[in-house]
Amino acid sequence: MTKPTEIEKQQYARIKELFALSRQRYLDAGGDPRKRPSGLKGDDYLTDEERQELFAIARGGVKIIGDEVHCEGRSWKISAKDINN
Repeated sequence: MTKPTEIEKQQYARIKELFALSRQRYLDAGGDPRKRPSGLKGDDYLTDEERQELFAIARGGVKIIGDEVHCEGRSWKISAKDINN
């Protein structure tokens, strides 16, 4: 098994961040803490942009350069806290 590259680590961290965000929104909406949402569109507690980013990362179409995410011609900053997790 090969060691993940720095980019792969950042992509994995971003995926974890998106899943944590989804989980927190589910709980904030009164979801049962012992269960998980289905993950289907409309029950995943992600915005359309976040869902697209998640799928793009899974497909390998996202690059994380420094503290910015570049995806399908768009880019946005991620916080330093998210990078260190």
